[in-house]
Amino acid sequence: MGNFDLESGRRFLHEGEYAEALRCLLSSVSADPTDVEAYLALIAAYQMAWEESGDPMVLDQIRKVALAGLKRQGSSAQRSALEAALDRADALLLEEQRADAGEHQAERGRKILPLFKE
Repeated sequence: MGNFDLESGRRFLHEGEYAEALRCLLSSVSADPTDVEAYLALIAAYQMAWEESGDPMVLDQIRKVALAGLKRQGSSAQRSALEAALDRADALLLEEQRADAGEHQAERGRKILPLFKE
């Protein structure tokens, strides 16, 4: 059943039906938690959802899926893809946090000081 869910999820993702893709891919991961390809497909679905919504909660989901996938015995290519997804999600979350901090500071009328960069 997990393989059917994986293929259905990929099809829905290709069609732009992100909610249905996520539902199927979550079911696939639940049915076979050792299938690293399902984690990668789920990350792809969350990335598309992030691009469409811009919701930082989606980035948290990408992180969780990538970390869970890294606990599995995937190939080196799969591990690299999971690590890249994790790094990208972390970078985007950091951007979001900095943007939020800047907006809050600007709202309070405070001067935003430059950040120290090595």
